[in-house]
Amino acid sequence: MSDQSFSLPSTGVRGTALVTGGSRGLGAAIARHLASVGWHTVICGRDTESLDAAVKAAADDGLVLHAVRADVTDERSVAALFERLAEDAPPLGLCVNNAGNNFSRRLVSVKEQPDGPPLLSAHPLEDFERVVTSLLTGTFLVGRHAAQAMLAAGTPGAIVNISSTVRHGSYGQSAYCAAKSGVEALTRTWAVELGEYGIRVSAVAPGVIDGEALRRRSAASERHAAYMADLRRHVPLRRWCDERDVAEAVAFAADNPSVTGTVLEVDGGGLPARVLPPAGRTAGASTTAASADLPEKAENTA
Repeated sequence: MSDQSFSLPSTGVRGTALVTGGSRGLGAAIARHLASVGWHTVICGRDTESLDAAVKAAADDGLVLHAVRADVTDERSVAALFERLAEDAPPLGLCVNNAGNNFSRRLVSVKEQPDGPPLLSAHPLEDFERVVTSLLTGTFLVGRHAAQAMLAAGTPGAIVNISSTVRHGSYGQSAYCAAKSGVEALTRTWAVELGEYGIRVSAVAPGVIDGEALRRRSAASERHAAYMADLRRHVPLRRWCDERDVAEAVAFAADNPSVTGTVLEVDGGGLPARVLPPAGRTAGASTTAASADLPEKAENTA
């Protein structure tokens, strides 16, 4: 059950690792990997049922996760989370800022009309604010409390923020790219500020993750599946990363005593900002991979 009492660490437990957004997808994979290598791992999220399911699934595989409900975008909720950790968990040694969502939109979508001017649809402000709040403000709030906890305890530790390989710009990703670029800026700033206290701050930047969310969207849309297949051909390694690749990078950043103020790219060599149609074919001539845009909405891609 979520919000259960924490047991005291047994011999060999390395301290507490907090993983935000840890109930599913990438966050769950990171949490499970950290638990497997000796961390007392706490996951947080907004949905109690998902947290309970993650704890049970881990237990079925012989892993121990602890869950606390928290909303990373709410300052009081984050404060309560860290109060709970201070009371019941071993000292915080690692904080992984993974929580977030994505509502992908072009700045202005243009739909050509055979007779008359094109139809224009602007990026909704509420979608932009929702993404930036979850990814950037949430990272700030949790990172701030994590740093306070480590400083108050006088113990060194690590903060690992999940950024993205598309943070430098990607078609149809205004809010997501802006937020993930901000996450990189926070990472480098905190590394400078906290380094003298033995707190290291790094980021891990995945490319497209070959996980359940990608498979679900591809199964639901042939257009999306075709676009992603074409996009993968432009990745130097011709493969997507998987959740374990990212989880292992997080563990590396947490463990290596000389890694701070940097972004570890886990993206198969990088992604193009957009896949354009082949020469001689117009974007409106086909709905194949070459001309298909990114999906209008995609959630939990942090």
